Amino acid sequence: MDVAVTAGPHTWSGLALPAGARQEPDVVVIGVPFEGGAGGAGGASLGPARVRELTPRLKTIDRHGRDASAVRLRDLGDLPTWRFDLPRTIAQLAEVYQQVFREVTVPVLTYGGDHSVTYPIVAAAGTGRRLGLVWFDAHPDVLDGYQGSGISHGSPLRRIIEDGAVAPENVLLVGTRAYDEGETDFIDKHGIREVRAAHFADDPRAARESYRRHLADIAERVGHFYVSLDIDVLDASCVPGTGTPVAGGITTGELLGLLEELPEPVLGYDIVEFAPAHDVGGMTGHAVMSVTTTYLARIAARTRGPVPAASPGEHPVPHPHRLPEESPWTS
Repeated sequence: MDVAVTAGPHTWSGLALPAGARQEPDVVVIGVPFEGGAGGAGGASLGPARVRELTPRLKTIDRHGRDASAVRLRDLGDLPTWRFDLPRTIAQLAEVYQQVFREVTVPVLTYGGDHSVTYPIVAAAGTGRRLGLVWFDAHPDVLDGYQGSGISHGSPLRRIIEDGAVAPENVLLVGTRAYDEGETDFIDKHGIREVRAAHFADDPRAARESYRRHLADIAERVGHFYVSLDIDVLDASCVPGTGTPVAGGITTGELLGLLEELPEPVLGYDIVEFAPAHDVGGMTGHAVMSVTTTYLARIAARTRGPVPAASPGEHPVPHPHRLPEESPWTS
């Protein structure tokens, strides 16, 4: 499987290593241009391409002035997907990400794609690890089935839990507010932790404390975290460019603050459900870029200095740099 990635001097704001570079990266980027699991408006498959178009304007200094310009990024390109074959795509992602998390020892940042792609990614990340999962989303994604499928973007978290990839008590839902029948019962029955969007609206300080407390408790039990971010966790007024915008969400500033407080070590991040065709004035793209800058600032602190003390239970660890000898993109 051949993948062409342009990594010129302006790609990723100059952070991308050129093809063939021997220098080891601090972060690996993968695109998954797939929307075969989406039940709302289409367009998420164009997310990775639009992200790369925006990267020349990517800020390398975060909102607190923390500099990520020394981070070196390797863009491995887009994985092949099959738009009309959801099961085949999910199986392919599971196989590739097993190799990725077995052999890549720097944080992996994935751009989707709809949220169905997170199921095989987290299943791979959780293999042989005790994993904590932080799930930023307007929807809890714990439906047993959605529009005739058990692996669509309505079900990834349920499949992750039922497959045993992550224990339910080590999952934290953040910003949730759009539920279908049976989802709140599943959350309560399995002891999944949750800080709803309404909590941030009703009592922001108490919600933030609850978020920190849940993270600290989970951090006591796990060795790594995975962070999945559906861009619709933000209020619909902030992100029109998504297939299922939901009113009543958190703001971009609130989201960035929550991301800054995540414990380490984070094994992988994803940003999903960005549908550029529905964006207005580039608002959603700007939000995705701001989240990316926040991730890069965290990675810079982790690899090139101590992580700022942000959250109880935070435990930074050294992270070696190594890539697979054989790329999963080549057959």
